Parts: sequence; structure tokens; C-alpha cells
Amino acid sequence: MSNYKLRVWRSTPILKLLGPSSSSGGRNNQGRIVSFHRGARKIRFRIIDFRRRFYDIPASVIRIERDPLRGTPLFLIVYANGILSYILAIVGLDTPSVLSSGPNAPILPGSSTQLKRIPMGHVVHGIEHICGSGGTFVRSSGLKASLLRKKANYVILRLPSQELRAFNCFSYATIGVIEQPVYLRKKTKAGNNRWLGLRPIVRGVAQNPVDHPHGGGEGKTSGGRPSCSPWGILTKGFKTRSSRKLLTYIVKSRHK
Repeated sequence: MSNYKLRVWRSTPILKLLGPSSSSGGRNNQGRIVSFHRGARKIRFRIIDFRRRFYDIPASVIRIERDPLRGTPLFLIVYANGILSYILAIVGLDTPSVLSSGPNAPILPGSSTQLKRIPMGHVVHGIEHICGSGGTFVRSSGLKASLLRKKANYVILRLPSQELRAFNCFSYATIGVIEQPVYLRKKTKAGNNRWLGLRPIVRGVAQNPVDHPHGGGEGKTSGGRPSCSPWGILTKGFKTRSSRKLLTYIVKSRHK
């Protein structure tokens, strides 16, 4: 991981690249809590350019910034036409670096181009699921996908979950690995969780029987049943991925 910590921009970000963060606090349109342990903290998130549609226009990395809602650092880039945007930081790149995108972009880290042009064995991130929609796959810190083989009109990628998935050969992806977090702050007080939008958690065994299936009993009991949610849904080992969903593009499941 690059030592970005000493060079992270600590002043005001680009205001026109900020957006309001809407937090419901876990409440529905009637004001009732339907998702527990969510707090409301007003944070302005950074608008990240996952499309990079200024083709064949070189962009330079100006500085490195930190997104309060992400662990991954961000690159503030400026295109040759003067337009500013944020992108995810990439391993091996620093300030100043020149990036490009488009069907003629060079095969270098930070370039965004079509999957059919990227040689096999390269690692990519920010992969488009639908052509023109912007990168939606592999966008978290330290993740990468490997390009395994190419077919007539699609390519096979190995995702971080070890799942083999087919993508349209005309979909765009960014070459390189996403940078690791630069702030591994140790939590020293309860306020650290409140900054992250987390409200205090009360154990189920400490609640009343009307509030949780684990509640009630004399003394300190362990619940008397497998771990479950307040609505009785199992929370350990419960499959959440339905086999009825559209799984056409999966070549090899992550569970095999």
C-alpha cells in the first residue's frame, strides 16, 4: 500500500463535487424504526465518476483526498478541458500521474477501456454490468478481478468472491487494483461508532420477551434457541441468495 497518509488533502474539498447524504435513521415514511441501530449523521459524500466518459482526453491526478463514507482514498483528477472529478485511488499511481479513458486508451494502470482490449491475466476493477451504465462491480478497498479468457462477444472474469462471471466484451473496466484504506483508526470511545452512523446495540437476551425472541427468563439466560433476529429469522448460516434470481451470467458459482 502506498504511503498516502502524509499527503492526504486536509482542507476543503471541491464543493461542486459534493452531494447531500440522506439518512433516514432506519425509519420508514411513518416515522417508525424498521432497521435498528442506524443513526443519522450529516455527511456530504463525494460524487465519484464511475463512467469516465471523456474519451481520449488525458487527465492528471492533482491530489489525494479522503471520503468520510469510504475507506478507499480518492484521486482528484482534472481533464485537459478543465473538468474536475473524483475517482477511486489505484495502487501504483500517485501525484502527478496521467490517466486516460476510451476505446483507444493505453493498457496501463488507471486506464478505463473496453474489456475486449485488455489482455488476459490483467486485473481490473469498476466493471460495467450494462454497457454505458458505469462501473458497478469490484469497487471496494483492495479488490480486483482477473480476466481469464475471451469468447466471441463476452469475457470471463474471476471476481473477488472466486465466482466466474461473464461480461459483455464492450463493457468498460478500469485497469489496476483499488488502493487499501489509509485510515485504520482505533475506536477509543462510543462516539467513534456514532460518527459512522451506528447507534448503540442492545443484546436480545437483555430485552423483554415482547421485544425479542431471546428476551425474558430468570437471571442471565442464553436465549434458549438458535441465534435469530427480532422476527425469528435465523442469523447464522442462513442462505440469503435465492436460486430463483436471474443467474444467467454466472459461469461458476462461488460456492463450488
